Amino acid sequence: MPTVQVCLQWAAVVFNAFTLLIGILATLAGAYDLLHKLEEGSMEHIDIEKIVQLSITGTLILAALIGCSGAFLGSIKVLVVHMTLFALVIGAHGWKLSTYNENRQQDTIEVFVMGIWMKELAHPGAMYQLQRRYECCGDKGYADYTSLKLKVPPSCFHTDNGVHALYPYSDGCMSAVKRDHLKFYRIEKWAHIGLIGYEIVGIILAITLSCQLTTKTRRYAY
Repeated sequence: MPTVQVCLQWAAVVFNAFTLLIGILATLAGAYDLLHKLEEGSMEHIDIEKIVQLSITGTLILAALIGCSGAFLGSIKVLVVHMTLFALVIGAHGWKLSTYNENRQQDTIEVFVMGIWMKELAHPGAMYQLQRRYECCGDKGYADYTSLKLKVPPSCFHTDNGVHALYPYSDGCMSAVKRDHLKFYRIEKWAHIGLIGYEIVGIILAITLSCQLTTKTRRYAY
């Protein structure tokens, strides 16, 4: 029958293997988000928060690898490093949550969309990627084009097998982009909250295993 220590070690290995998977998926999601912004032409909005987010996921991967090693080897010192990294990640989550501000995010989106719309007026075609991706038209709607006696571009129409719809998208890009970005913004917020709880469980597991290893070491010392 496996001992308590062995059970804790395998529990820690499995936990950290799952953590590694979460870290990899989160890193891929962050990288995709950056590429998404580059395609939209919003490189100027890639700020320190995005870099911190990728740093968090990278540290999470490192913590998971060290945690697996510490649990497998039964090393208290390695587990301490693992717990320290988890504590740093939790602190980073807390900082990230403290910076969440939906009003500021909406202001950023408005500046971004308006900037592309102004480019569209000077250089037709600037809105192409945005209108295709978000299935929207103009800034407030397709009337932005017609009111200026401009031709509504093909990117404002849904296309199915090369056939354009009769009517352009009803949503303006301002509302469509806001809706999409705020949805992911809120999901990201709750993901950070969930990960804090998850990482606290990881620290508790590591502390429990460390205590078990310490008890065993003392027993052998006597």
